Amino acid sequence: MDDLDFHLSQIAKILGLAKPLGFMLSYEFGDIWIDVYLEKGEEGWSGRTYTISVPKGKEERLKKLAENIGALPEEVISDHERAYLSLAYEDWEAVSPVIMNLL
Repeated sequence: MDDLDFHLSQIAKILGLAKPLGFMLSYEFGDIWIDVYLEKGEEGWSGRTYTISVPKGKEERLKKLAENIGALPEEVISDHERAYLSLAYEDWEAVSPVIMNLL
């Protein structure tokens, strides 16, 4: 992850920003979005959080997914545009094959 730290620092420097404390990658699979957030801690880039989101009106789809992977449907939150389910790295690793098969 030293390469990641170097490259993110270089990008921040070019943009005139301070060293980043977090970094997010976003992936789009049609109307399903997956965001991966990395947090910088004392031990480097860790603390990954994965968030799956679907358009408003399709939150039942996400609640059903939550049930299938052992999360509570109440863990699905919504705003005016999308519904979201966030998973810690360990949970994501356990269920990612199921999620990828659904994509």
